Amino acid sequence: MIKINFSKRLRKVLLLSASFLLLFQSCKKEGVLNPEFAEDFSSATFTDTTKIVAITEIGDTILADKISTGLAGVFRDSVFGITVASTHVQALLPSNSLVFGTSSETLTTDSVILSLEYNGYYGDKNISQTIDVYRINELLDNSTSYYSNTNVQTIPSILGSKTFIPNFDSTVRITVPNGVGGTNQINLDPQLRIKLDNSLGDEILAESGKSAVANSENFVKLLNGLKIRPRDTSGISNNEKAILYFALTSSNTKMTIYYTATSQSASVSKSIDFPINSSSARFNTFSHNYTNSEVEKALQHTDSSFTYTLAMAGVQTKITFPTIKNTFKDKQSVINKAELFIPVATGSYSEFGFAQSLILASKDESGVLQFIPDFFEGSGYFGGQFDAASNSYKFNITRYIQGLINGSQNTNGLILLVSGSAVKANRAAIYGPTNPINNLKLNLYYSKTN
Repeated sequence: MIKINFSKRLRKVLLLSASFLLLFQSCKKEGVLNPEFAEDFSSATFTDTTKIVAITEIGDTILADKISTGLAGVFRDSVFGITVASTHVQALLPSNSLVFGTSSETLTTDSVILSLEYNGYYGDKNISQTIDVYRINELLDNSTSYYSNTNVQTIPSILGSKTFIPNFDSTVRITVPNGVGGTNQINLDPQLRIKLDNSLGDEILAESGKSAVANSENFVKLLNGLKIRPRDTSGISNNEKAILYFALTSSNTKMTIYYTATSQSASVSKSIDFPINSSSARFNTFSHNYTNSEVEKALQHTDSSFTYTLAMAGVQTKITFPTIKNTFKDKQSVINKAELFIPVATGSYSEFGFAQSLILASKDESGVLQFIPDFFEGSGYFGGQFDAASNSYKFNITRYIQGLINGSQNTNGLILLVSGSAVKANRAAIYGPTNPINNLKLNLYYSKTN
């Protein structure tokens, strides 16, 4: 049995964070290769038989905060096992110094609704699941780093829950008070709406005009945050349920208190929104259970014909070239091109899709992920996107291989991961270097200089 709960994994690799993935997209430049790396194959020798070792291993924890997409749900993949995703959010004040009614009015909560705008999914959207909401019982800070294994304290009782089949296509029509005794009908983008316990509304309304609702800094001490997680995490058949994506910084994602202000002369229905936005603390956490899956077998490292990579701080593939330095030790050679060819395993496709792009990085002597030199030559050069024509991913790692041969690169190997791991549920099953159908290989062109 292999069951991974990342709360037990203490290693935190900053570069696999959402900020690393943002950097991966933003700092690529279109450069000009040094002439010694020019792709001149006229006198080059070609080989695709370089020995490669590729193994599946448990991925490092990742920085998963300050995200725009929250993941919540459970999915059992026939190849990758069970993944549970939870998201954590912090509601803020819409403005400072809130007053919900006059001193002569009695304020009564009618309902408290947590609204989460849909932003996609991975899995089977047609199967119902139950999502529970818990009240976080420790202070969250948007300036603090939160990782994929962060375990926050929550009040044990469920604050709200909903059993539902997600509807990503239809607008939601609701009736809202207009604040002057009437109501309006409005249409909202597709979203999940979860009713929270009215006691939360009563607690907040009781702070009207007081310091707790003077500003958001004070308010988050009253309501630290909300944890949103799936209830049923076992007894699931293959390819059942889904990881749901929510737009956390959308104006439609918020907590709303609907209440009645009663005076001697009238009762007026009102509402107030507490936004969840870019100033809120927000992060995702994940756990994985690989028991009885293909990945469980791969983690034993007894078969190199397949290897795997999974987002959400799941598994990753480690790739090494153990003989290449020795192969070239007596040769004065220039690497004209080194293309890492990574074929997707036929029949391994989930009907729910697979990773459209991968990341390839190396590790320094401390085990921290870092960019390899080829990354800085630009996205068109480096690669990593899925190529439908060849059913593969391709990376140009010319500079990295030259560095291995020259000794300027360490021999810790390369790490293959899903791009956007903190905010996506995708995966890739790959033919390993020994697979007889198709295999992971290095297409290598080199020229002798002596």
